[in-house]
Amino acid sequence: MTSSQAAKRLGLSMATIQKLVDNNILQAWKTLGGHRRIALASVLNYQNANNILDRSRLNGDRRTKVMLVIDSAELTNRLRNEIPQWGLALQVVFQESLTEALLELLNEKHDLLVIQMGGLRKPQEKNLDIVQKFMRARHSVAHTLVLTPERDLWSTNTIDTSPASIQVLQHELSPLWLSAYLSGFVALKRT
Repeated sequence: MTSSQAAKRLGLSMATIQKLVDNNILQAWKTLGGHRRIALASVLNYQNANNILDRSRLNGDRRTKVMLVIDSAELTNRLRNEIPQWGLALQVVFQESLTEALLELLNEKHDLLVIQMGGLRKPQEKNLDIVQKFMRARHSVAHTLVLTPERDLWSTNTIDTSPASIQVLQHELSPLWLSAYLSGFVALKRT
């Protein structure tokens, strides 16, 4: 299977699939055209060893599709463990970068995109502008939530993405806060 198919089946980012291949956890080879192929048997073994559902078969369910862009491996691992315990009807995909997220959104529609921003203000403003332009051009997310430590990042960018919406909050991403936000989001989506 392709790296993209493996990522979708396991609910992992392309970067994580690449790391698993590089660490010989997933067995892969390159075709004559230079494309990577991953052995289905190694994906199934990884899936069974880690108790992962086949994410590619879950498209017909009514779960809210959420993509989380988090650059902290520690927070990502913590959320991977905690989110299933929240009892919410969610299908969550984790991405390590905004670029990975936007590439994934070219192929897959999500209900919510949550982006954790940090670092210097100028790059955050640039990333917010990129998100805004992407949402205007491709409407593959119903709602986007940007969390930033910066005050008034919203006011420096004119947000106009109808019909998709972007919400910018000066807030740190924590599991407790995210659980409450997602509970409200899922409840609102049902109405």
